[in-house]
Amino acid sequence: MSIVATILILTTASAPAAPELIIGPIKMKQSEIRTYNARLSSDHPNYIRCSREGETGSLVKAKKVCRTNQEWSRLETQGNNIAREAVESLQKGWTGSKG
Repeated sequence: MSIVATILILTTASAPAAPELIIGPIKMKQSEIRTYNARLSSDHPNYIRCSREGETGSLVKAKKVCRTNQEWSRLETQGNNIAREAVESLQKGWTGSKG
């Protein structure tokens, strides 16, 4: 093997890969999630966290939704942006109707 090829292999192996964004809920068993998360720190973008979301109209029904930290963060930012835009558009409507 040539020296250039060896250096190329070593540099690509040591360089951390950018975390891949996984969009949507993760369809894995809890045991698979535990195994996957065992090699990651809890603040890693690809660490999978699960949350129980209540079903609308029911006091007891809930489903478990699992997503990566990166996906939870993206959804939180998206929700905040939507709320901010709604408030800003309402404020424009209120100030515009007085004048």
